[in-house]
Amino acid sequence: MSSSDPFRAGVSLPRCRGAFLASLLLALLLSACLFPGPGSSEADRHATPAATVVTRQAPAPLPGNHAIVDRPMIRNLPPGQAVPQGLVLSLTINLLYNDMALERTLTQIYTPGSPLYGHYLTPLQIRQAFGPSDDQIQSVRQWFSSQGYRILGVDSLATSLQVEASVATIERSLHLQLQQYIQETGQLSQRFYLPTGQPSLPAPIASLIQSIIGLSTFSIFQPEQRFRPLVPAVTSGSGSCAKYGARQTLTRAQLATAYQFDQLYRRGLQGQGMSIGILELNEPFDAHDVATYFSCAGVQPPSIEVENVVGRVAPGPGEGEAALDIELAGSLAPQAHLIVYQAQGASVQDMLAIFQRVAAEKRVAVLSISYGAPESALSANEQLSLARELRIMAAEGISVLVSSGDCGAFSQRVPNLALVEMPSAIPYAIAVGGTILQVNAHNVRTAEKAWGRMSGSGSVCQNDWGSGGGVTQSSFFKRPSWQVGPGLNSHYDGTAGLILTPNLTPVQAPNGLRQVPDVAAAADNIAIFWSGRWVRAGGTSAAAPIWAAGLALLDQGLRQQQKPLFGSTPTTYRLANHPGSFQPFNDIVSGDNGFYRATPGWDYVTGWGSPNFFALLQCLQSA
Repeated sequence: MSSSDPFRAGVSLPRCRGAFLASLLLALLLSACLFPGPGSSEADRHATPAATVVTRQAPAPLPGNHAIVDRPMIRNLPPGQAVPQGLVLSLTINLLYNDMALERTLTQIYTPGSPLYGHYLTPLQIRQAFGPSDDQIQSVRQWFSSQGYRILGVDSLATSLQVEASVATIERSLHLQLQQYIQETGQLSQRFYLPTGQPSLPAPIASLIQSIIGLSTFSIFQPEQRFRPLVPAVTSGSGSCAKYGARQTLTRAQLATAYQFDQLYRRGLQGQGMSIGILELNEPFDAHDVATYFSCAGVQPPSIEVENVVGRVAPGPGEGEAALDIELAGSLAPQAHLIVYQAQGASVQDMLAIFQRVAAEKRVAVLSISYGAPESALSANEQLSLARELRIMAAEGISVLVSSGDCGAFSQRVPNLALVEMPSAIPYAIAVGGTILQVNAHNVRTAEKAWGRMSGSGSVCQNDWGSGGGVTQSSFFKRPSWQVGPGLNSHYDGTAGLILTPNLTPVQAPNGLRQVPDVAAAADNIAIFWSGRWVRAGGTSAAAPIWAAGLALLDQGLRQQQKPLFGSTPTTYRLANHPGSFQPFNDIVSGDNGFYRATPGWDYVTGWGSPNFFALLQCLQSA
C-alpha cells in the first residue's frame, strides 16, 4: 500500500535521446525530444514510440474579477449558522493552467491525419507545456503560508496547491464567511458548509488562482449500483459455487461470450502487463468475498494493489461497490493488475485527489469510476476542476469509464426533474449507460434492451430506475465537435410532460451541449459475491468495469502492434462513424429511461450500444 500523502511524487521522468528530425510542419509543432525510457510509467511504455512534445504555451494571468469561489445552485436553502472557528478545513487551490491550449492539443491528438495524432503526452510534458511556472507556484505558496495556512504540497502536475487552516484563518484571509446548513429531504438529512461572498485576494495572487475547492461541502458522490439478494439467500460455505449463476443471474463466462472477450482470450489477450485503475470513495472490500467469487468463476484471483490517496478506509465488506468493480474487472481481464485508488470521503476534493494521483503516476491505461452526483449539486468551479483532470488524462491516453447513473433521465429526489450526472457528463469521461442482457444456453447474446424503470418503482428514484442519460445544462461543456453521428440530433421536448431542467424550464434535447451516455453494457441481474452471499447486482456501476476490462485487453492488443492506445471519448465516436466492415457496437433499439428512448444509432439511454470487443480491436488495428 502507498503512502496516504496525496501529493507524493508520482511521475517517472522520461530520458531525452537527442534531437528529433521531422518534417517542417512537425517541427513547428514539436520542439524537443523526450522518448519514454526504462524508468517511464507503464502507460508511457505502451504508447507509440514517437516524439510527443508540444512547445510551452504559458497560461495568461487570470482577470481579477473571476469567480475564485462559487457554490452550487440549491433551492429552498434553510437558515445557516456560523461554522466553528477552530474547525480545520483542507482546501484545494487550483492553479493557473492553459486549459485552452491543452484542449487545442487534445484536438490534434485525436484527429487522424494530424502530426500529433495518437501521440499521447507524459505528465512532465503536460506540466512543462501548460502549467504555471515555478515562480508562480512559489508566489501562491508564500502568500498562503504568510496568512497562517499549513502547506501540504503541490501535485506533481502543478494543477493545484493543497493547504489546510482553521475556519478563523480562512475567513480572515479570504474576507468571506462560512455557514453550515442542515437540509432535510424526506428521510434524508445532510449537513454541509457554504461560503458567502467572494474572496478578496491581492491582485497578483488572484491572477494565479483558478479556483478554491473545499469551501462548499454540498456535493457528495454516490455509487451507481443496486443489489438485490437472491431469495432464499445463497451464502458461502460448502457448495456455494454450485449456486453461482443461480436464478439465471449472469456469470463471468456469459458476459465474456456476449461481448467477445472470449475471442480476445483465444488470441492470448487476457490483460498481461496491463493495469486497470478502480476509483473507490470510502468503500472497502472483503478479500474473502473476492476470493470466493474468483474461485467459483474459475479464474485465478487478480493481483490487487490498494493506494490510499486520502486517508485510510476502514476494513470490511463495504456497501458492495468495490466488490462489484473488482470482481467484474478482474474476472474479465483475468491477468491484469488492479490498482484500487481509495479515498476516505466522497467529496469533490476526494475524487479530484484521485484524479490527480492517476494522472501524475500514469500507471494505468484505464480507470473505472462507478460514482456520480447530479450536475446541479456541483458548483461551476467543482465541475471545471474535475474537467481539467479528465482533459489531462485524455491527453495521456488514459481511458476513463464513468457510470452514467441509475435514475434514468431523472433526479434521485425530485420527480420529473431531468438531470445528468457528474463526472460522466464531462466530455472526456466515457459515459457508460446500462442494458438488460439475455444469453442462451451457449452463453451467446440473444437479446439486449435498455435498462429502464422496473415495474413497481415509485415516483421518486431510489437509484434503481435505469440508465442515466440526457443533456448537460452546464454551458461550458459544449457538444464536442467529435460528438456526431446518426441519432445525435434526435429531438425531445419536455413541455407536454413537464419534464424540467434544474432551472425549472422544459427539457430540450439536443441543446448544443454535451450529450450522455457514449456507450453501454449489462446493468442488471449479474451474479456478484458480497458480504458472504451471492447477490443480483446491477446498475451502471456494473457496466463501467465491464468496459474498463474490455479496453484494457484492447490496449494490450494495440500495444503489441505498436498502435496508439484507445484513449478517450473521441475514439468511440470515430469508430462508431467509421466501423469499416466490422460491427464494434450492438445497437440497442428498445426500452427507455423514463423520458428518452433507445433508438437506432446513438441514443440518450445507451449511447452507441454495448461492446463487441474483438470487432473494436479489429477496427483499431485496421486503421
